[in-house]
Amino acid sequence: MSDPKGPVYEGNIEEFVVTEGGYTYRIMYLPDKNNSEMQREGKSPYYYWMPKDVRIARNASTGDYKFYLLHFVGVQSEGTHVGVEGTREVAGGVLSLTTTAEPPGGVLEKSHEQLRQKFRGSDNRYWGWRSPAAPKFGVMPVADSRMSISNLSPMSDGTVPMPDTTASSSTATTGPGTTTPAITGGASAPGTSAPGGAVPKSRGVLDPRMMDMPRTVNERDMDRDASSLDAWYVKMEGQGPGSIDPAGDHAFTALMGSYPTAILWQGFRGAYSPVSVTQSLKLKVWSESIHLKIRGNWDRVFQHFSANASGRYWWFSADIKAEFNKLVINGGITVDLTIDGTTPNADEMREKINKRIDMIFKKFTEEAEKRIFEPAPPEVEPAKASTGGWLSGLFGGGGGVALKYRRDETHLNLKYDETVNERFILNHTISSTLEGFYNELKGDPQSEQKYFTTLYLDDWDRKVSRIIKPVVNWPDLAKQWVGEPVAFLSCQIGYPNANGQLQWAGQVFQANEEQTWRPGIAMKAFSDVVNPPAGWEPAKTFVKRKVHFLEPPGESDNPYMRVFVEKDEVELDPGEYGTLTDNITLEIRADSVGKLEVGPIITNVELENSKQFIEVSFRALGKTHDGQDRNPTRFTFSYEDQNTPRYWEIFTGQPDFRTQYQYQVRVVVKGSIFTKGMEWTGPWVDVNGNGPIMVSVPTPDEAVSTRSLTAREITSIEPPAAGTTPPAA
Repeated sequence: MSDPKGPVYEGNIEEFVVTEGGYTYRIMYLPDKNNSEMQREGKSPYYYWMPKDVRIARNASTGDYKFYLLHFVGVQSEGTHVGVEGTREVAGGVLSLTTTAEPPGGVLEKSHEQLRQKFRGSDNRYWGWRSPAAPKFGVMPVADSRMSISNLSPMSDGTVPMPDTTASSSTATTGPGTTTPAITGGASAPGTSAPGGAVPKSRGVLDPRMMDMPRTVNERDMDRDASSLDAWYVKMEGQGPGSIDPAGDHAFTALMGSYPTAILWQGFRGAYSPVSVTQSLKLKVWSESIHLKIRGNWDRVFQHFSANASGRYWWFSADIKAEFNKLVINGGITVDLTIDGTTPNADEMREKINKRIDMIFKKFTEEAEKRIFEPAPPEVEPAKASTGGWLSGLFGGGGGVALKYRRDETHLNLKYDETVNERFILNHTISSTLEGFYNELKGDPQSEQKYFTTLYLDDWDRKVSRIIKPVVNWPDLAKQWVGEPVAFLSCQIGYPNANGQLQWAGQVFQANEEQTWRPGIAMKAFSDVVNPPAGWEPAKTFVKRKVHFLEPPGESDNPYMRVFVEKDEVELDPGEYGTLTDNITLEIRADSVGKLEVGPIITNVELENSKQFIEVSFRALGKTHDGQDRNPTRFTFSYEDQNTPRYWEIFTGQPDFRTQYQYQVRVVVKGSIFTKGMEWTGPWVDVNGNGPIMVSVPTPDEAVSTRSLTAREITSIEPPAAGTTPPAA
């Protein structure tokens, strides 16, 4: 009983072409070794198919191609992104595609039908279909498969090729008897060797840093910043061993620099891409049967040895073999060896068969012992016998042999038949340029998003950053309260966690310390936060700023400056959560607390002598934060210090405070022992806004009230104490 044995390669592979859906598919076949034997027994012939083209695979459920090209580009900085120091730029792409050689089911059946039609009734030993039973089909058996994809990196000056450590088995063939490197570019996956043959020893020892590099890496860039890719960088994963099913799928993934990404982005939009895939296979096939026949007639053999005795009596091993070869040449012994020289490994097969012929000669000699030779007589001297031939001792002694004289036993034929079936590995390569998506995109422009996408890394790993800067004229107590009476400033930044609860971070600012705070928080998507605070958005933070004041100086501490603090701590962002903002730069200004700042204050008159004084009263309008009226503040100008400016400041703690105030002037002229002095008071004058002011001193006829002064009343107006220093302007 005969069964399918496996494909036989007799120098021919049949190919059939099927066009389906605008695409062309090519299928190759080999017949089974036992097709003739099986059909003689009424069984079906058997054929083995194998695809000839490689293409991009499709998803079985959706019909979409298993292809995706992601282009990424971005500029990131430590102020805008998490985990970045300084600034980094990167551009490149990630290619993911799956290839297959399996034809669609309908295509395969049409190809089978073409084979049936071609070989129906054919008498070809292997290919012919002569049995009533329908042919059966199976996939080609594969011993090894190697996958490679073309590389887009150039081999220019200054580049270092990827070292190659692959065994000799990792070669692909372009035809019987010729080999080429299986992989032309790209680094192998971690832990595997890069295909293509071993590196010549003449190259010497390579830098260990090169072992995991892509195929072309610029030597001068080996120590460059890893945050960016070289423009021609290509690292391909998936090259090397593949499925032993020639119709199986195989996935490739590549990380690329900007140039290969741009080439593939444009190329795959066309009808054909710039990428080719090669599948190098080792097929397990049988050779045609090798037949060895040896024929010899003992009468002719005996006659040949008799005719060539030349008077000799003894025959030794070398003599017998020489005469045997002559018999082969003259036709006394016929050797018929049938072997196809075009079959791969034919030379090796021929060498094996020749060794078999040598074995057959040994058997012939053993038969000759029984048929046409007899042992030498025992009295033959050992010196005359052969001592080096393999017949030494063949007949129990050390001598030669002699021809028999009885011929009644020699009337028979020498016959030897042997059939050799050899199985060998047939190297075979299928390769194709991958088709592009021109027709796909033309028919459905929206499908572009399925295969081509740009990722802007600027949008990833973002952080919400703030720059908090205090703006305050820190006081110098040594200069009599020049500056703002601020003890310190504080700021809190709030951002919700995944549960919507605000998480706060704070900073305090004091004089003579670092005056800038740069908090950063990883930005969350709105959907990542459960129950977020009202109005919150991913780019917004809550801020609570506060000004903490010193205790102000007393009114008598400095006659030229009056400073009042109505509230020790002032919140610039009132409320439980403060202010919700997306501003990056935030200031903490001490004058944002509702500050009234009047000065320098000077008068519009010149005092003529030490008897003349001017008293100016200032009154801020509105109520304090606790609803109280504000008390007036008075400054006195004398003859000696009339040109020294005065300053008046109130820190109300009311961000909505309106800088409106009034002033009133009182003029005093001292009298003498014998004369009365006098005074008059002008009306209240309304003023709006901060800044310098020149006080208008009324004349007596402009006064709202006038009266004479007694000596006792005049003594109440005294100039500043001696040695008092006016504030710096």
